[in-house]
Amino acid sequence: MVDPKTLGELELFVGLPGRALEAIAAIAEKKRYAPGEIIFSPERASEWAFLLLQGSVRLTVHASSLPEPVTLASLETPGQAFGFSTVVGQGHHNSSAEAVTAVEAVAINGPRFLDYLEKDPEVGYVVMRRVARALSRRLATLRRHLLETIIDYERPPSTIPEN
Repeated sequence: MVDPKTLGELELFVGLPGRALEAIAAIAEKKRYAPGEIIFSPERASEWAFLLLQGSVRLTVHASSLPEPVTLASLETPGQAFGFSTVVGQGHHNSSAEAVTAVEAVAINGPRFLDYLEKDPEVGYVVMRRVARALSRRLATLRRHLLETIIDYERPPSTIPEN
């Protein structure tokens, strides 16, 4: 169990009533990961959603047409949410998360969290709005990176003037 006060300091849960923080704390735990450790990947079943407490996490996807994974996001700010695919109905992760540095995170059991949010719709509405906002920001960042990649790809190579 995580201290409800710790949860109440994280962006996703700021301002929630004490009863909600206690209920969420009961289905959460603190986890630590060493640098280079895979926190989750699409290949491994996982029912955990995460909130970063400290450290740095890299989110990547593997595209069969590319030799290296593509970085979707680098998370370094305490409170940043990741792995919430298990909460928004997919039941699995779409990306991989790797600890870049030593990481401490709050891990929340996704199915139990979703069950709680459905039973307490006022809290559920607030939390899911915040999750949607975080996912929207991440999607906007991905769109920007994609456009930059396309523009760089379509830009003609620079020419070297002949002397």
